[in-house]
Amino acid sequence: MGNIDPVTLEIIQNRLIEIGREGGYALIRTGASPGIVHTKDLGFNVSDADGRSVVYSMWMPRHGTTLRFMLESTRRRFPDSEIEPGDMFLTNNPHDGALHNLDIAIISPIHYHGELIAWTGCATHHLDIGAVTPGRAPQATDWRQEGLIFPPIKFVEKGRLREDLFEFFLTNVRAPQYQGLDLKGQIAANNVGRERLLQIVERYGVDTLKACFNDMIAISEAKTRERIRQLRPGRYEATQYMQYDKMYAMKCAVVVDGDTLTFDFTGTEPQSLYMVNSAAPCTIANVHNLFICMLVPDLVINEGCFRPLKFILPEKTVLSCLAPAPCGAASTAGSHKAASVALEALSRAVLASEQSWRANASWGMGTLDLTFTGTDDRGMPFFTRAQMGARGGGARSGKDGADAGGVVHSTNQSIANIETMERRNPVLYLYHRYRQDSGGAGRYRGGNSTEAAVKLHGAREAQAIIWYLDRDVPNLGLNGGEAGATAQIRVKRDTNVNSLLKAKAPSFEEIEAKGGEELLPCQNSPMVITDRDVFSMQEPAGGGFGAPSDREAERVAHDVEEGQISVKEAVDKYDVDPQKPAIQFAGRPD
Repeated sequence: MGNIDPVTLEIIQNRLIEIGREGGYALIRTGASPGIVHTKDLGFNVSDADGRSVVYSMWMPRHGTTLRFMLESTRRRFPDSEIEPGDMFLTNNPHDGALHNLDIAIISPIHYHGELIAWTGCATHHLDIGAVTPGRAPQATDWRQEGLIFPPIKFVEKGRLREDLFEFFLTNVRAPQYQGLDLKGQIAANNVGRERLLQIVERYGVDTLKACFNDMIAISEAKTRERIRQLRPGRYEATQYMQYDKMYAMKCAVVVDGDTLTFDFTGTEPQSLYMVNSAAPCTIANVHNLFICMLVPDLVINEGCFRPLKFILPEKTVLSCLAPAPCGAASTAGSHKAASVALEALSRAVLASEQSWRANASWGMGTLDLTFTGTDDRGMPFFTRAQMGARGGGARSGKDGADAGGVVHSTNQSIANIETMERRNPVLYLYHRYRQDSGGAGRYRGGNSTEAAVKLHGAREAQAIIWYLDRDVPNLGLNGGEAGATAQIRVKRDTNVNSLLKAKAPSFEEIEAKGGEELLPCQNSPMVITDRDVFSMQEPAGGGFGAPSDREAERVAHDVEEGQISVKEAVDKYDVDPQKPAIQFAGRPD
């Protein structure tokens, strides 16, 4: 490829990858918000002087793409002559690259003896951005109602934090005690990245580093094109729907042409009045993440992996909105579904090739968002978002889907520690457990998701801000597999839960309410709640692969033993009675 010997290239490449990991660890250890410390909703990139990603986020991968877009917008706004050693830039504009405006990036140039040689970038989800309601703004019909929007600005100047901008930011957000530390943690992460990169330069020289950048990108591009060539040329189409205030059609065609791959979203619904829209960079980032997981998970991911990809995204659709359309939920709504429909189309492409083992049924799609806000019994204001995200993975062509496997477009993420959330906020989780029978039936079973019940605890009254997606939209199976369970949020008002808690934490089914149980719609107005109200949140689950009748009876019986499916599910879906002596067994099947 280049003039660098393979051993030196391998050493420097691995060192750069470790810099990406270390930058993320620096943020985790210095930040304060649960989304950073526990969930690890962050990204850290290393790029060359021209903005090409050479280390694509070792953390949540889709931040790697958005950091690339935000670096581009920063370089357009600030010419090299205005970029000095020690500067850092901040931006959260979705049309400049952020997944949504709650994701803030700090981008840092790296100079050596006055020459700009590289960049680092650190992005993470912030708790609040000053919208009309805490966190996201489900009622917003204009992106100016969704909080602060920063085009690329110089946030650190010659190594000194601009205190005026820092104070402006903290004045406008609802969790300054956390978010100030989070921003400074991002600065620290970039400082760590700069120091480590300059150590490489001191040892190997600038020219060697630049040559390694070129070779890393070229090798990844060549290997990605080789992988694409293994697919059968053709056009593979899929249509799915996103449910919020109405049903939105999502269309994707994957076009395989030699060593290039095109994702064509022509025909997708026009942009919404509400926050479920996605700007084009967010849509591309989520599909990039999907592409990595499906076709090239074994490669070194960098700029080269994305050069063979093309996108057709007509403007003013729900997947490529334009301002002033709101897009505060883009990362978990529009682009979320873009990844889902692209997964179906790409799976059809791999099924038609020698790469068929890579095919994957739909993962659990249907974001749940429940935020409590008010004043606790000590007189302290609070807001907290119920911690979910452990959805079921779609079944694969030779393996069951991952139980509580997360989301297909947002890999490497965790869920926050429940005890930490309860300690910081006046809430109580009655349980957080697997959702039995939620995965789609099939020769290979879709992954089960999770469910939780939550209530106020330490606050008599609060406001609940509730929205979610796809209550009635199934997560499709593949090749005869059945759909997984959909997302659902239920509420019981004015219940006997507090008296039951004296003995144990009851299940949602055990709680009695004067008005019974209500299955909420996807779009809701804010509601006033009390500590006698209980919410049940059920995550969506993955679709199955292959006909359920082809699943071995022993595997069905094992699922019953493990509590993943009920006896009723075994009989109704698989026509297997696990209680018959002929198929009882101990231990895991081969």
